[in-house]
This record gives sequence, C-alpha cells and structure tokens, in this order.
Amino acid sequence: MTYRARAKLATAALSLALVAAACGDSKSETTSSTTGAPGATAGGSGTTTAGGPFRVNDASCPPAAKAPLAAGAPIKIGVSLPQSGALAAFGALGPGMKTYFEKVTADKAGVAGHKIELVVKDDGYDPGRTVANTTQLIEEDKIFASSLYVGTPNVQRSRKAFEDSCTPQLFVGTGAPEWGDPTTHQWTVGGILAYNTEANIWADYISQKKPGAKVAQLVFNNDFGKSYQRTFEKAAKDKGLNIVETKLHEGTAPNIDNETAAILAAQPDYVLGETTGAFCPRLMGGLAKGGYKGKTIMSSTCAAVQSFFKPIDPAGNGVLLIAAQKDPSDPQYANDPAIVTYKADIAKHGGGANANDGSILTGYNIAALLVDSLEKAAALPGGLTRVNLMNAAWNADFTLPLAISGKAKMDGKTDAYIVETVEFTAYDAAKGSQVPTGDKFDSEAKTGTFAA
Repeated sequence: MTYRARAKLATAALSLALVAAACGDSKSETTSSTTGAPGATAGGSGTTTAGGPFRVNDASCPPAAKAPLAAGAPIKIGVSLPQSGALAAFGALGPGMKTYFEKVTADKAGVAGHKIELVVKDDGYDPGRTVANTTQLIEEDKIFASSLYVGTPNVQRSRKAFEDSCTPQLFVGTGAPEWGDPTTHQWTVGGILAYNTEANIWADYISQKKPGAKVAQLVFNNDFGKSYQRTFEKAAKDKGLNIVETKLHEGTAPNIDNETAAILAAQPDYVLGETTGAFCPRLMGGLAKGGYKGKTIMSSTCAAVQSFFKPIDPAGNGVLLIAAQKDPSDPQYANDPAIVTYKADIAKHGGGANANDGSILTGYNIAALLVDSLEKAAALPGGLTRVNLMNAAWNADFTLPLAISGKAKMDGKTDAYIVETVEFTAYDAAKGSQVPTGDKFDSEAKTGTFAA
C-alpha cells in the first residue's frame, strides 16, 4: 500500500477513534522502482536487499560521491536559508546548527578527524535564488551534504542538483510528504513533521472538540500551504466539518489585512493558519484586533515563541499548535537536562545567539541528528562517503533529547519520516510559553513512505 493509498483509507474510516485516525493504524509498504537513476532502488550497487538495511542505488553516481573524504579535510555542510525578507526568522537555523558543530569540534575534534564547516547562503525564500545557491554550494564550495533547506518550492527546485551529483540533501526544514520518498528521490529526506499528517491531526482534533465546526483557512499560496489545504479539506469533508472561508496569500504580500477581514466576517469556530514566517504573527495579531473569540490553530512552523508570539503579546494567547520539540523558553523545561545542556552550549559556542529562539533550537537539534548520521557513515565499509552518509540518514535511529518524544527513527522501507510524535500546545501569554494541552499523537513507524 502506498502512502497516498494509506492516507485515503485513513480519511475514509469515519468510525476510527481519534488517535487511530490521526496517526494511521495501517503500516505502509514501499513500491519498487526500475528507473535505474541515482534516486532509484532497483539495479546497480547499493540496491536494497531483502531483510537488510536500506541502501541507495549509487550505480549512476559520480566517483566523488563514493570516495571517502580526504584525511583532515573539513566536512562542508551547505545551507540555503531565508536570511532576509518576510521569512528571515528562519535564518536563525544556521547559528543553531553552527553551535552544535562547534561543540562537536571542541568536545570530539569533529567527526572521524574531520571538523564540520557550515556554509550558509541567503535565498530570501526565493526558489530561484535557492537553485543558484545550490549550484554554487555543490560546484564551487564542494559541500559534502546540505541540511535544513527551508521552503517546499525551494527544496523541490533544488532537489535535482543534489540527485545529479549524489549529494545528500538531509533533514530539510519543510514537511512536504514527498520528502519521504526513498523509492524515486533517495537523496532528499525530511526533517520535520509532514504537513499532511499535521492537517489530518487538526481535523481529528477539531471534530472531537466541536463536531460540525465552522472552519476558516489562511493558506500560503505555494506547495507548502496547499499541502495543508488539500489534506485538511479532504479530512474535513470526511468528518463533517464545514469550511466557511479559505483565503490565499502570496509570500511577498506586505500584509494580510483583507484576508483576515474576510475570515473574521465568516465567523468561524476555528481558524487554521496554514502559513509561516512573518505571516504567523500577522494572522494572530489581526484576529485579536478584530475581536475574534473562536479557536486558532497555527502550523507547526509557527512554533518559535520569541519570533512569532512574543512580539505581539498578548494577541497569541490561547492559540494552538502542534509541537514536536521542547520549547526552550517554557518554564516547565527549566531543569530539563537536555535543555540545560543546550543552553550551556549556546552560551559557550553560540556567539551571542538567543537560546530561547525556537529556530535556534531546531538548528541545534537537526545538527545533532546530522552528526549522528556522519558518525555512523564513517563506521560503514568504505568510510565517510556521500553515499554512506545518505545510507546512514535513511536508517536513522537516534535519541533526540530535545524532541518531545526523543524519537528520531526511520528505515527507508516502511518508515520514511523522522518526526511522527507530537502534542498540542496552547500559548499562555502570561507565562510566555507554549503549555501542553495533553492531546498527544504518536504515529512512529505508522506514517509509511511516500509513493506515486
């Protein structure tokens, strides 16, 4: 059963209980590909064998992808991020990653004798600039791998360059379901909760809290926002929810005043913020200004309290979102060992970075996962090669202490998504933190794989 087939069955099962419907009871199976391209599983060296670990097909890869990194050479990790424009808050992912890499250099002298060097370029969330940056990173900077690219269209358009060169595009910072596609796109893997999984959880949550609820959507007019929209609209129809308004916005929009006014006029019970970056506080602020009394659920990409909630306090009070990682500004985690260590590392290696910034924590968190993959790749036959790194990433099994569940696991066969355990939180403006509501969803190893 493909991922999409599993999703259709899940949305058709009206009588399933909340967690079963949200998380998916059925396991998915991958389908075989016979394309013979670097991104395919069939043919050539590296083909997956029955019962063995998943292996990428490296038959068409250039020799450099199979050659071990030269002794003492740095491991160059390339990142293209929006460091300017409306989504510039995500630029903080870079300093978070760099902090962890500096820690590894200080504590372990790097990975297998190699220091990790982060090369960051600004794309302003413009896919064209992302492609240009990617070409430069691969051809001129000679990166070993990339990580945490932000933006669904940005990853889509840059993916071919990574595939053609067999350069790992690891743990991207977008939840498009297609990043869990080890059958046809083996060189790109997701790093956050898949948007369609999140949207299905929204539908389950709302239908349980208020059956037949009226729902309005603000949708980022790109593949990122539409991943939420498509999935939610199917699930809403299945569960008897009434979508009373849907407004789209462009990434270059100076404001969303008209869209917010239309949503308010529809008088919904729930508003879904299927958007990100600067549009998160703009929507929450606009709804509060308009006197909205219903419930608001924002995408998980809006979780950074310091960037998106604090600047508009108390407008975001009570706003719900799904959290997959611990909030460093939340008092409940003040004595959490992982948060204490994280904040100490930021103070020591972060160059003045704000430890309470959720994007900083995300960068640090993903960097820890990346280092684990590098260490496991170095231990594989053939040593630290790009092919081995991709194999290690697809077979990740790592305890990620800054994640809500601590789980970071997939196998590239029946489980192609690294983040699958979440809980709802509600922002408390008085506390300045996201407070867990107790509504948890654990779909580890149940989401499956993406296939056409």
